[in-house]
Amino acid sequence: MTAIIVQEGRVKPLANSAEFRDCVAGGALVWLDLIGEDRDALTYLLELGVDSADATWALRFGQTSRMNIGQNRLRAATWIADREGAPVEIHFIGSGKGLVTVWRGDPTILDAIRLQFADRVGALKGNFYEAAGILLQLLLGTLDVFLQRLDERMEELRLGLNRNLSSADFAATMKGLQKLQTTAAGFSRYASAVRSATVGVETVPGAGVRGAAELNDFAYQVDDFEGELVERRRWMSDLTHDFATTVAHRQAEQINRLTLVSLIFLPVTALTGFFGMNFDWMTRVIASPQAFFALGVALPALSVAVTIGWLTRKGLIRLMIRFGLRR
Repeated sequence: MTAIIVQEGRVKPLANSAEFRDCVAGGALVWLDLIGEDRDALTYLLELGVDSADATWALRFGQTSRMNIGQNRLRAATWIADREGAPVEIHFIGSGKGLVTVWRGDPTILDAIRLQFADRVGALKGNFYEAAGILLQLLLGTLDVFLQRLDERMEELRLGLNRNLSSADFAATMKGLQKLQTTAAGFSRYASAVRSATVGVETVPGAGVRGAAELNDFAYQVDDFEGELVERRRWMSDLTHDFATTVAHRQAEQINRLTLVSLIFLPVTALTGFFGMNFDWMTRVIASPQAFFALGVALPALSVAVTIGWLTRKGLIRLMIRFGLRR
């Protein structure tokens, strides 16, 4: 497990809980970032004053996203995005002693956010509601990478409409759409929870004007991101419809080509069936080489040529004939 403490003007990795105890002895507002979920994480949480129920909750992953704001307490299960844009579950707890986040992934993902928060935490004057609102907004900003990767994927699909597509490509597209729909549905539930949690946040004791403003700003940003997801969801649905239409059209073209090939060789098949009948009189009549050339070679070739000519005249096939002149 990796433990990093963020205080005014500094970001410091921690070796053990005793070192963390020394860092928070002064009473300044801190952010404890825990990456991992071993037994040491529980010790850190208890040192920060998190009660045992919240500490146990913070170490249990695979939860539904939610948010709860009460007196001297804030708890949320939300997401950040890694460098590839994949959503990462993160648990957030705020109390009078500071903030703590628990998640699993690459610790360097939040390096820039830790530095930004260290520059801001000194001016917050111990108001953890304000600090929580600012940190939640910074964490939400990482999801811009998720939207960026999603836009890149949709652009690839749009360009793919002009290339040869396979059923495997269509299956991958449908899988991506289903994953997006799942993510969007989960974030919609989270956005609803954030809106409910921030209703009347100004009346929570200790929140103050600035704390309520930051938390309301976070709620607005969540609503904006939800709108972005809904819009991408609609774009993906349109792309999938166009994708399916293109695949179906090209499959129909292939079937048409196979049908035309079958029509061209259908007379040859009929001739083969006729001359393949083992009648004694036929065997005697066509025993000569001339009969074989006329009926076995020239007649099938002529039937193919006549069929191609008839299909060309009907406009079902086009013959592209080029004449080259050498000088």
